Amino acid sequence: MFETRITRLFDIKYPIICGGMYWIGRAELMAAVANAGGLGFMTAATFENLDDLRAEIRKTQDMTDGPIGLNINLFPALRPQPIEAWVEIACEEKIPVV
Repeated sequence: MFETRITRLFDIKYPIICGGMYWIGRAELMAAVANAGGLGFMTAATFENLDDLRAEIRKTQDMTDGPIGLNINLFPALRPQPIEAWVEIACEEKIPVV
């Protein structure tokens, strides 16, 4: 194990963080990163609706026991973003890093 503050904080094997990459950062990539000992982030704004986001989180959790993160953009958007709902989903699905 390669121990750093990051590995201890996020309970990961290696200090490798795969940031949210919109459409590329789906369950398969996040689970692969987590299974390899890193921390992968999914971007909430990728999904058209809240049910799709929740389903992708659950799919990821079925594929790995490792931690995953949820990237929530706080930048102004052309359409209103359901930021509070995203945070609520992250809490309900026990996402350790937001």
